[in-house]
Amino acid sequence: ACGGVRTGEVVRYDFGTAAGGATSKFPVATVDVQAASWLAGADMHFRLAYAEPQQRRSYGESRWAAPPAELLESALRHRLVFGQAEAGGGCRLQLALGELEQRFDEPQASSIVLDVRAQLISTRGGEALSRRAFQIRRPAAADARGGAAAAREAVQALGDEMAAWLGDLSRDKPV
Repeated sequence: ACGGVRTGEVVRYDFGTAAGGATSKFPVATVDVQAASWLAGADMHFRLAYAEPQQRRSYGESRWAAPPAELLESALRHRLVFGQAEAGGGCRLQLALGELEQRFDEPQASSIVLDVRAQLISTRGGEALSRRAFQIRRPAAADARGGAAAAREAVQALGDEMAAWLGDLSRDKPV
């Protein structure tokens, strides 16, 4: 379209193709991600923390390709489950996605905030073996495209931190 005319076409983003990185030495059979209710849809959320810190907004012409929990589950499953040498056994990794938003602290300065609580559940007995909270923040260009790119980086960093956490667990609790 010409000179700033809006086409009304919605752009859909995801976290990109799986990137390399540390994989888990701790056997994970499944990854299940639940999200806070406000993250149930495909809206890309942002907050103008400098002006309206209590107001959540959504981009009008940009969306996630699927709800963020589904995108996160797919990315982490590929990284932490499919990267293992043997399929089968292992524990369940349950995640609660509490936040994924682009936060503007100034009109031209934003970052992605990703908050996740994780617990590793034994497949035998169902008890929690370990729990951990993760908060990832990555700088983002001040638009939806920049937010999506920073979200991808945040998810990769989350995967790295989870692999390290699971690696520590495998040393503490050999399987």
